Amino acid sequence: MYVTMMMTDQIPLDLPPLLNGEVPMMPHMVNGDGSQQVILVQVNPGETFTIRAEDGSLQCIQGPAEVPMMSPNGSIPPIHVPPGYISQVLEDNTGVRRVVVTPQSPECYPPSYPSAISPTHHIPPYLAHHPHFIPGSHTAFYPPVTGHGDMPPQFFPQHHLPPTIYGEEIIPVYGMSNYISREDPYGKPQPKKIKERQLDRQNRLNSPPSSIYKNNVGCTAMYNGYGKSHSGAGGGGGGSPGIKKTERRARSSPRASEQDVQDHDSESKRIQDMLSGIEKPQVSNIQARTARLSWAPPSGLLNGDRHTNGLQYSCSYEVTLSDKGRDGKYRVIYSGEELECNVKDLRPATDYHVRVNAVYNTVKGSCSEAVSFTTHSSTPDCPFSPKLSHRTKSSLTLQWKAPVDNGSKITSYLLEWDEGKKNSGFRECYFGSQRHCKLTKLFPAMGYTFRVAARNDIGTSGFSPEFVFYTSGNIPQLPLAPRLVRAGITWITLEWTRPEGCTAEEIITYTLEIQEENNGTGFHPKYTGENLICTVDNLKRSTQYKFRLIASNVEGRSSPSEVLVCNTSPDKPGPPSKPCVKSPITPYSFCVKWDPPQDNGGSEILTYLLEISQGNSDANQWDIAYTGPATERICDDLKPGTLYRLRTCCISTGGHSQCSESLPVRTLSVAPGPCQPPRIIGKAKHKEVHLQWDCPPSEGTCEVTEYSLEMTEGDMEPLEVYHGPDLECTVSSLLPGATYSFKVRAANEAGYGPYSGATEVTTAAGPPGQCRAPCLTLTSNTSVLVSWESPENSGADISEYRLEWSREEESLELIYCGTDSQYEISDLAAATHYCCRLQAANQAGAGPYSDLVTCKTPASVPDTISTLSVLDSDHIDAHLISPSTCLALKWEEPCNNGSEIISYTIELGDSQIAVDNVTSYVIEGLQPDSEYR
Repeated sequence: MYVTMMMTDQIPLDLPPLLNGEVPMMPHMVNGDGSQQVILVQVNPGETFTIRAEDGSLQCIQGPAEVPMMSPNGSIPPIHVPPGYISQVLEDNTGVRRVVVTPQSPECYPPSYPSAISPTHHIPPYLAHHPHFIPGSHTAFYPPVTGHGDMPPQFFPQHHLPPTIYGEEIIPVYGMSNYISREDPYGKPQPKKIKERQLDRQNRLNSPPSSIYKNNVGCTAMYNGYGKSHSGAGGGGGGSPGIKKTERRARSSPRASEQDVQDHDSESKRIQDMLSGIEKPQVSNIQARTARLSWAPPSGLLNGDRHTNGLQYSCSYEVTLSDKGRDGKYRVIYSGEELECNVKDLRPATDYHVRVNAVYNTVKGSCSEAVSFTTHSSTPDCPFSPKLSHRTKSSLTLQWKAPVDNGSKITSYLLEWDEGKKNSGFRECYFGSQRHCKLTKLFPAMGYTFRVAARNDIGTSGFSPEFVFYTSGNIPQLPLAPRLVRAGITWITLEWTRPEGCTAEEIITYTLEIQEENNGTGFHPKYTGENLICTVDNLKRSTQYKFRLIASNVEGRSSPSEVLVCNTSPDKPGPPSKPCVKSPITPYSFCVKWDPPQDNGGSEILTYLLEISQGNSDANQWDIAYTGPATERICDDLKPGTLYRLRTCCISTGGHSQCSESLPVRTLSVAPGPCQPPRIIGKAKHKEVHLQWDCPPSEGTCEVTEYSLEMTEGDMEPLEVYHGPDLECTVSSLLPGATYSFKVRAANEAGYGPYSGATEVTTAAGPPGQCRAPCLTLTSNTSVLVSWESPENSGADISEYRLEWSREEESLELIYCGTDSQYEISDLAAATHYCCRLQAANQAGAGPYSDLVTCKTPASVPDTISTLSVLDSDHIDAHLISPSTCLALKWEEPCNNGSEIISYTIELGDSQIAVDNVTSYVIEGLQPDSEYR
């Protein structure tokens, strides 16, 4: 809603009907009293403007309307707006101020509605209209509009303010249902039939209802989307009869959700009813095959931008067409947002019915009333080609069928021909109403091209497809035999001339027949056509064929010509077999052979070529080693140890064959010469020596691949100690102070060459070797004799032996050091494990220890009992024994020395008492007060 304020002297002369004639002007307004201002309230379509009159009653004004109001003090008072809305004052370039009511936040509107304008506006009592401005008998109600041209310019606030601010601030008519109570008679129209709605809409256009300004009729005021009924002159809170007072609930309550669903269904029904009010389309510019259709939006839509139709999203339309009558099947010919379309591809002189329906989002309105139209008549369709009904040597009789006349009767036909002159244009040969024609005085055996067109009162159709007809004539004479042009491996090209007696215009067809040599079958056609040359394909190579020619025209076939005998050319031979080595390969020569190709191409092989290449790649240069008819060859003057590749090819009358698969052959290598004797690097150690040698001079290209080093000690057999490609090695595991002889030889692919001269090497002296494990011999229960052997000589005499002995391996101690080869150990414990090891030493150092040897001494008698005591009376039970005649003895168990104690012997005086393995005993039967030992 827009609230426009202007001074009285700014009121335009062409006032709207509300201010021009129907409402008397106030004297002070006409005189331009500057203390008061006129406020023009612009009520958009679909909006409700609520005014509280001076008597307290409420009046509802529905848009579109423009209500003049008067401000008593000349200023804009605050506007009371529903919750969630705010009012803003905007001033344009002309000084006109406008009050725009907009929602405070986007949640105030559903997402599909613009949030620029509030659907319902409330004006407080102090902004009440003057009684002379809005009497009860006059209403500011205007009919719906369909475009900018139907409403005066002063009714559009967009014309006074920049379009960027108010260009899109238009509320759709159906966008108000969510904010108008379901009981509101102005917010929801009653269901009616389409014709009744159209009649009611027309009545509203002629006489707007004045009841909306009556004080006694209740109207619904909108507060945050809920309606509240007011009635009566006093504006009491009681609702009018038949209208239920709406109880306000929270938005999240189930009742509110159910109400929203019902409102959505009611909204869809209302939109569908509104879309169903579309008028039937208008048909213009009707032609034979095209017509132009146009239509207006549904009358319930806002007069505004044609692309938006007053809605937030543009309305689309579907146009359907039927050529089977008003009740026939319709097909969609247009779907879009435009209000017009061009219909093409129609049939001339045909009755059509067309209708349109409006679609908004998913809601589709009913189809409009169908309108019929008939396309204009047109020229006939193109006829089919004429048909030949009869012919002679000098005449042709043609006939044709009548095409579709397209609404106008065919009056005549136009037959044209080329007079037998090809590519010279067409001329008329018949014009009339008949559908047949006979042409005479024609040449025999000649072709004539015809075409026909039909004519009616509208015009002449296009010509039919061209067709050639021939007059009768004589069969061709016997043609000459075909001539050979060129023969290939699988093809032969032949040519021939026209038979004598044939005119240049006569169409002659030639049939070339073929017979294969020794095939056993007769001639059969190979080519049929009008050309005087032919290439016969898919033949066998080096094969004889026979050809003959037959000439034909429309009258018949001639006899076959004489036979032409010719042969196809032989093909080039296939490659010979892969060469193979025939004799043993030597360092300087070898012999190879090969087999003839399996396919000689149809001719004999004249010569063979043997090619040779040095290296392992086929990309190397190939040299011809042999040319001739033989199938083997000795290749000599070659290099030793060199890789060669050989291949063969052959030549015949058919051409040069491809090369065979290549054969790699390597000549034998020559063994290398003798090497120089190996030399010592550094000083010889007691167990190893480092030797080095040079590569021998090689012959040819045979490279040395490995070396063999041989060692000899004294009279022993030679031993190979190194085999590999290196020129040096370290020989280990030698004996200290020993003399060795070394010699080396080289090898390549041909084998080993001779040994070099010998090099003698004496190793240095070293520590003794590891002694063997000593031998342990028990000489008694407490002594052991340890003996050993001397280790291998390491180039120096042994200076001493070292013997270590211990009960445990971790605590070995040296018990002997000397040159003897044995040592006795005594005072050993019985039944005890002992271990020992031996080491030899010389001037070069000490050798490694021998393996550890263990032994165990045998078991012995127990040790002497160290403690023997007599138990006193305090430690014995007087009830069991008598202290006067019994003696209780106790002792500690001695060491058993490896064997379990079996018994004890108690000596009492001269007697002995045997006791079991116990540590106490009671001697009975003694004399009282007697001393015993």
